[in-house]
Formats: sequence, structure tokens, C-alpha cells
Amino acid sequence: MRMVVAVVTLLSCAIALPARAQDRDDTGRSVTKIVIGAAALAVGVTVAAKSSQTTTVSTVAGTSETSTFSTSQLVTGLAVAGVGGIVLWDGVRSHDRSRPSTLIGVATGRGVREICIRRVW
Repeated sequence: MRMVVAVVTLLSCAIALPARAQDRDDTGRSVTKIVIGAAALAVGVTVAAKSSQTTTVSTVAGTSETSTFSTSQLVTGLAVAGVGGIVLWDGVRSHDRSRPSTLIGVATGRGVREICIRRVW
């Protein structure tokens, strides 16, 4: 029984984690992130800036100003700008592939115990 569990564990790890020997070219993804992040940042700042509006009314008696403020529009604009800034930052920063990372997964269940190790370069 232990031999069957060991064979099933090894096969599931081998099948679930295919080996890839090619270098990944992420330049297209980075450019996309930069463009989308910059656009979201610009839209968010514009929406937040338009959250307050002042209207000047001129009459015979004089001029008066009326101000309106939208809290929800300010929060929405700042949220969109924040997400755009994060996406822009992730696209601009260098993703160093020289350091490999290791992911260890452990699965337990009724009668099943698995350990999977994944190494990414």
C-alpha cells in the first residue's frame, strides 16, 4: 500500500508540474502593464480632481459662488488611481529572473498525503 501511495504521489507531481526549458520573455506583458497602469492612473486622478466643482453665478445684485463636493467620486478616483499606480509600478520594476524560487505544497486528506516541490527559474 505504501508503494502505491509513493508511486501515485510521484506521478501526480510529475504530471502536475511540467518542465519548461525555455526562457520567458515578459517584455510584452511589462509594456501592457505600463500602458494600462498609466491610463488608469490618469483617469483616476482626473475623476478625483472633478469631485469638487464651483459654479459662479452673476446677477444684478452681485456674484455668488456655489460649491458641490462628491465624496464617492473622490474615493472612486483615488481607488482607480491607486490601482493604476500599483499596476504601473509592477510593469516598470525589473523582474529579476536570476534568482530561482521554490514552492512547496503539502496536501493531506483521507488516506492521501502528498508533497510537491516546484522550482521556478
